[in-house]
Amino acid sequence: MNLPPRMAPTPRVLLRQLREVMAEESDAQTRLDHLVQAIARNMVADVCSIYVRRADDMLELFATEGLAREAVHQTRLRWDEGLVGLVARTGRPINPRRASQHPEFSFRPETGEDELNAFLGVPIIRSGKVIGVLTIQNQTTRAYAEDEIEAAQMVATVLAEIISSERFLSEREVAEVQEMIHGPEYEIGTAIVPGVVRGTAYLLTPKRSGGNIFARDMAAEKRRLSEALTELQKSVDDMMARDRALSHISREVLEVYRLFAYDRGWARRLEEKIMAGLNAEAAVEQVQQENRNQMRAASDPYLRERMHDLDDLSRRLLRTLRGEEKGHELPDNAVILAETLGPAELLELDRKKVAALVLAEASSNSHAAVVARSLRLPMVSGLAKIIDRAEQGDDIIVDGGSGEVFLRPTPEGIATYEEKARIRTEQLARYQLRKDEPAVTKDGVRVRVEMNAGLVMDMELLREVGADGVGLFRTELQFLVGKTLPSVTEQTETYASVMDAAQGARVVFRTADIGSDKRAGYMHGPVEANPAMGWRGLRVATDREGLLRMQLRALITAANGRPLTVLLPLVTTSEEMAHAWELIDKEIARTKKVGEPIPEKLEVGAMVEIPSAAWDVRGLAKYADFLSIGGNDLAQFFYAADRESDLVSSRYDYLSRPFVSFLKRIVDEAGDLVALGYCGEQAADPLMALALIGIGYDRLSVAASAVMPLKQMVRSIDRAQLMARMDRLLKEETGIPLRQRMTQLADDLGVPAYRAV
Repeated sequence: MNLPPRMAPTPRVLLRQLREVMAEESDAQTRLDHLVQAIARNMVADVCSIYVRRADDMLELFATEGLAREAVHQTRLRWDEGLVGLVARTGRPINPRRASQHPEFSFRPETGEDELNAFLGVPIIRSGKVIGVLTIQNQTTRAYAEDEIEAAQMVATVLAEIISSERFLSEREVAEVQEMIHGPEYEIGTAIVPGVVRGTAYLLTPKRSGGNIFARDMAAEKRRLSEALTELQKSVDDMMARDRALSHISREVLEVYRLFAYDRGWARRLEEKIMAGLNAEAAVEQVQQENRNQMRAASDPYLRERMHDLDDLSRRLLRTLRGEEKGHELPDNAVILAETLGPAELLELDRKKVAALVLAEASSNSHAAVVARSLRLPMVSGLAKIIDRAEQGDDIIVDGGSGEVFLRPTPEGIATYEEKARIRTEQLARYQLRKDEPAVTKDGVRVRVEMNAGLVMDMELLREVGADGVGLFRTELQFLVGKTLPSVTEQTETYASVMDAAQGARVVFRTADIGSDKRAGYMHGPVEANPAMGWRGLRVATDREGLLRMQLRALITAANGRPLTVLLPLVTTSEEMAHAWELIDKEIARTKKVGEPIPEKLEVGAMVEIPSAAWDVRGLAKYADFLSIGGNDLAQFFYAADRESDLVSSRYDYLSRPFVSFLKRIVDEAGDLVALGYCGEQAADPLMALALIGIGYDRLSVAASAVMPLKQMVRSIDRAQLMARMDRLLKEETGIPLRQRMTQLADDLGVPAYRAV
C-alpha cells in the first residue's frame, strides 16, 4: 500500500491556533470542539479526541474530531479498559501501528472507529496525576514519529491547563478535578536517613498556578531568557568568589555548575521551545521535564549526576525568570521536595528551617544523602509520584527509617505519626543518658562502636552520638564531585580538618575507592562490561601510582606527627598489599627527607570486600595491621548479585547461614594474627549486629544514627551465651531461615530490637 508522505506537525502554528481558541467568547463545548479540530488539522489526523477523567475514575469522551458526534459525553471507558485506559493507568504515551491488534484494544461501536488503525495516546497530566487522555488516530497502518509524539505531548501540556479551567469545564467538573488532584497520597520509597517528621511541603520548583504559557512576542521572550541566563551565570560566579567555606564540601562541584550554566547546547534547546510558541518559563519547564525523563531512564551514574546539575540550574533559572528573590523563603519545619538536590542549592537553604528531604532521584551515596546524614535530616528517595502530586504548603509526614511518606495525611495517618514521634523522643532521651558510656556486654566484653563519615561536617556527630571513633572515612567524595583531580594541598586541608575535629579519636581514612560506578568527568578508563568486578579500588591506585602517592602525601602531611590510620579499599591479593606498602614507604622516606614530621604511629589496613581476600586472611595479615570487612560488597560478590539492581538485590538475605558462616570463618582465620572490624549498612541491622557480635566481631562501624541504639543493645548481651547459641544456630540443619531464628534468639535472650534514630 502506497502511503502519502507524512507531514511534520508545526508546533508554532498549532500553539498559535490553540491560543486563539482559548480566547474565543463561545461556550465551553464549542471551544473544545475547535481545539480538537485545530489539533487534527495540524497533525494531519483523521481523528483527534479528548477524554477527561471523572471522579469515579471513568474516562469520558469530551470532544472529538472524526468520531461520531453523538458519542461525546456518552462514551465512557473504565480506568482499566481499552488503549485509552492503558494510557491513563501508565501515565505514558502508547503508539501501536495497528490499534485493533493490541491486546488492550476495546471496540466501541458507537464511536464509528471501525476503519482506524494507527493510534497515539498521550496522558494529560496535572500535578502528577492523569486527568485526561489525548488521542490521535489515522486510517493508515503506521507508528507515529518522534516529532509527532513530542508535538502531542506539548499539546497535552496545554490541555492540562484547559481542563483545570472553568472556561472549559463547569464549576462542578473543575471541583472534581481539583479534588482528584489534592486528595491524600501515600507512598513508600527508599529509606536514606532515619527520623520521623511532620512538616510543610516546600517544592524547590513551585508549580504554576495556571495562566498563560504562550509567547506573545517571541523576540521579547528570547531577550528575557538571555538576560535570565546571564544573571544565573553571574550568580554561580559570585557564589564561588565569595564563599570560601565551600572548600571542605568541595567547591569543585560548583565548577561543574559553571560549565553547564554557560553551555550553549542547553540555551539552544530553550530557545527552540520559545520559537515553537512557548514563553520563557514554559520553555524551561518543558526542557526540564525532558531532562528528568532522560535522567530517570539513564543507567550511567555519571550521566545521572550531570542531569542532576541541569535540574538544579533549571530551578534557579525559573526563579530568576519569575522575579523571585534569590534563595528560598522556607516555612518553619519545611520538608524539601525535589527531583534532585544539588550541593549548591542545599548550601543555600536555611538549615534551621529544613526538617526533611524527599527526593525523586538520590542514592544512599549521593551528595544530598551525605550532607543529610551530617545534618541529621530524615531523607527518603525514589518518590517521583509524591513530588509530582505535591503542592506548595501541603501537610506532609516523612519517616526516613521506613521510607514512608504521607502527603495531605488523613487523621489516622496523623495519629500514627504522633505515636512514632513520641516513641522516638523517648528513645532518644534514654540513649542520650548513656551515650558516653562504653559499650560493654554483661560479661565484660568491650565492643567498639564507631561511625562512618565522608565530610568534615560529619565530625560534629562524633561526640553527639558517643561514637568510639570513625571506623570509615570515605575520602572519594572529594575526588568524585569535581572536574579536576583535587590537589595535594586541597586534600591536606580536608584531612587536617577531620583530624582536628576528631580531637584525638581514631579516624580510619579509606583511600579513594574509585572506579566502577564511582567516576568523575575527568576520569577516563576502559569501558567494561562488568565494572563492579573491573578496574576499581586498590587496582586503580596501584596501576596509577601517582594517584595513591598524592593521597598518602596529603594524609601524612595532615597528620603532622599525629597517629594516622589508613585503609586500602577492595584488596584482592596480598601481593597488592605488598605493592601498596612500597608506595607508603616511599612517601614516608620523602617526608623524612624534606624534614617534615612523620606520623607518631602508622596503621595500614585492608578492606575485605571480595571472597579472594576473605580466603587469604593469613596472607593479608603479613601486610595489614587490621582488616575491615566491607559487608555490602562482600555479600554481593558472595551471591553474585548486584546490590544496585532491583532485579536481583532482593534475591538474597545477608543474614543467612551461608553468608554468616562465611563471616565466622574470617574471624576464625584472623584469630590473634590481625585485628578485625566490620563496617557498612548491614551492621546497623539489629539482628545482623547481634549475629556479628555472636560470631566474634567486636568492632562495628555504622551510620551515626545507629551508634547510640547499637551501644544500648550491646549492654544487654551476655557475649558468651550469645556465641554458644550462634554456634548451634549455624550448625543446625533446618528449613527455618536464619533471620527468623535470630528473631527468636533475641526474644529468648531479652535483647531489645532498635531502630536507628
